[in-house]
Parts: sequence; C-alpha cells; structure tokens
Amino acid sequence: MAKVYQVVLDAGSTNTQAVLDALGHSLVFADKLQPVLTQAEGGVTRPAIIVTSGVESDGSAITGIYELLADDSQSEVAIDISSGKFVEGNVIATFSTLSEARNDLRDFMSFYMDEGDIQLHIGVCNTTQSQDYTPDIIANSRPILMLTPTQVQSLGL
Repeated sequence: MAKVYQVVLDAGSTNTQAVLDALGHSLVFADKLQPVLTQAEGGVTRPAIIVTSGVESDGSAITGIYELLADDSQSEVAIDISSGKFVEGNVIATFSTLSEARNDLRDFMSFYMDEGDIQLHIGVCNTTQSQDYTPDIIANSRPILMLTPTQVQSLGL
C-alpha cells in the first residue's frame, strides 16, 4: 500500500506552492525519505528525494520533476486538508531558508535544492503567529503546507 517516486529538487521549478500542495502530504507522512543525487543529460547532477509513502501525491500536477518508480497497485490514502494559521505544534512542510527554518521550526529535516538558499524543510512549528509576532516563514511569504495535531490524529496514520 505504498508508492515510491523520485522528485528532483530544482530551485527553478520545485519551490512553489503548487508543488507543495501536490507533494506535501506524501512527504509529511512518508515511510521513507531518501536524499540522492541524480545525473541528468550533460552530466549535471541534481539533488532529489526518493519517497516511499502510503499517502497519495498528485504526480500529474508536477510533471518534469516527478518520476514514479514503483507502485504496488493498491490504493494509497488521499489527503486534502491543510491549516492556514501558523500555530505551535502544527506539522509543516515548507520551502524556506535554513535560517527561517531554525527560527520557526523544531524537529525538522532539510533537503537541499540544486542552487540558491531555499530548501525543503519538514518539521513542527515552534512558534505561533499573533498580532505581535509574525514567523519569518510567513513574513517572507514562503510556500507552506500545515496540519494541526488534531488533523494528524484524525487521519490515523
């Protein structure tokens, strides 16, 4: 009941809200995330992640950076929920700088892009947005996908 796919972390096309909406749930609930370097035509190496996940991702929305490697032909779970408020304890996937992730997240993993200072981070929000405080990730309008602990618990994954 899992799908294995590879997604290339191309700074020019990957770090968008549309890509995060398509992949975010399968990344957050992945059974395994394996960073690799792939070699493209011309000998250019690019960072990628091989993802094993029982949560469905929308591969059609991210053609060119997504390659299906294996599918056991059983239905994966499809999730289409997100929380818009940056609240301490929310599970988050975001494309942001490492310094923003260090300020706003805890227990996070970073996956580096092929260039630039934006990376993919998956972790837990350690701050709450309020009238007096805006997390750096929000202030810089970074793509995010968040789930509250209640949402995560209700999924039973």
